[in-house]
Amino acid sequence: ARVLFVEQVLAVFVCLQSFRFQIQNCFNFKIIFINCVAAQQHHLKGETSGLFKVRPGGATAAAEVEVYCQQDGLMGGWLLVQQRAGGALDFNRTWAEYRDGFGSVDAAGNGELWLGNKHLHLLTNQGESLLRVELQDGEGGSASAEYVVRVGSEDTGFPLHVSAYSGDAGDALAPHTGRKFSTYDRDNDRWGQNCAATHGAGWWYDNCQHANANANDKERGGGAAVWTTLEPKNKSVKRVRMFVRPSTF
Repeated sequence: ARVLFVEQVLAVFVCLQSFRFQIQNCFNFKIIFINCVAAQQHHLKGETSGLFKVRPGGATAAAEVEVYCQQDGLMGGWLLVQQRAGGALDFNRTWAEYRDGFGSVDAAGNGELWLGNKHLHLLTNQGESLLRVELQDGEGGSASAEYVVRVGSEDTGFPLHVSAYSGDAGDALAPHTGRKFSTYDRDNDRWGQNCAATHGAGWWYDNCQHANANANDKERGGGAAVWTTLEPKNKSVKRVRMFVRPSTF
């Protein structure tokens, strides 16, 4: 919170400089938060789930993105980075599309999206961060997996690093830790062929997948995600969501 306050003061100072210290021009200056926890703690409507503008690179950074913040339950502060339900959105995308993000959700959290690897990198490098994966079946059942998470930079291939699993979905993501991101037009997996092209989605493939929130599960009736540790084995995922937030606040 102290870092956020310093960045807010700096942002107001930049505003004042821009308008040659005409304070009235900065009366409605809008502070952009760095994540959903900051929005929850400092935005007038921050305790309500919905869409917020954030700057993952810092309050004075140029890059701004609209995100969905899940503020209900589990202490709130969860920022939606991925959602699939129904398969209306094509997840077989290029490296550039996965880097920048695609799709969208509305203020109620309905829709499908990938927020973007460049945003994931910034969000998970603000400090120790958590990843929460939520899996729902067609009968109202659900399971989840949580990890400490960090995503590297594009220069290093957006590698995924996860640890400290907890939850009831099973630790299917562990074999993917340390793996670079792959798409059909940029193959970084450990397979002799192209996992992303074969499975029709970008992901942190190993050889090939134990977990994949972006690809259909061909072995479980075409479910919306692959999670090989999910029990029972015939359970098919109908909706998957991925969230991140700081681990402490």
